[in-house]
Amino acid sequence: MIRLREDLHLGITPAGAYHAAAAQEPSPDRTLLFGLLQAAWTPRCNDVPWQDWLGSAEPERIVEAVARLEGLGWIWGLDNPHQAPTETLERLLPTLLPDLSSAGQALLADHHGLQIGYSGFDEVQAPAIAAISADAIALAFRCRRVLGEAERLGPGAWGMIDAAGHSQLGVWPLFMGEKWFALVIGGRPRLNHPSFSQLLWALVRHLGDSISPLPSR
Repeated sequence: MIRLREDLHLGITPAGAYHAAAAQEPSPDRTLLFGLLQAAWTPRCNDVPWQDWLGSAEPERIVEAVARLEGLGWIWGLDNPHQAPTETLERLLPTLLPDLSSAGQALLADHHGLQIGYSGFDEVQAPAIAAISADAIALAFRCRRVLGEAERLGPGAWGMIDAAGHSQLGVWPLFMGEKWFALVIGGRPRLNHPSFSQLLWALVRHLGDSISPLPSR
């Protein structure tokens, strides 16, 4: 359990990284989670800018927020500091993407449907799948307008399933402020893998000031 020790560092879990990027709606939770993703190192508890991230520096409010996020499995306490990925996306993605799929098939595309990196797909499949991902997310947004704007309705993941309901190809939108990406996974997704939080951390650091300021409270 995190006890806000001076020497304890706050880290973000794969589940926390997913929640941060799963929707565009601002919230205090996303402000804190994006704060962790924007940091070059996991910060010590005493060095966290609680006023900026929570809108309050009151000890009771901090303890309550940390306990809730830890209970949700979105943050964890680390005895040693962890550094954000420093490699370029071109070098980093081939090492992270295979971990996100049971079949080793994963692809990251931008909102225009242009591939940024991929693994497990061939050179002909990759650009076509990237283009399809933009169409899938556009469809998700159209459905959302029909179904309502509540966050619980999506956009979520969209994909191709077989007759047994198993995913063959899934598309997950990842929102970074006003920007978004498409993560395409073939086979069973493994978004609980540490490589997912590393991917999100690298993307946020790569975008830098283009997603600042932090999502509003």
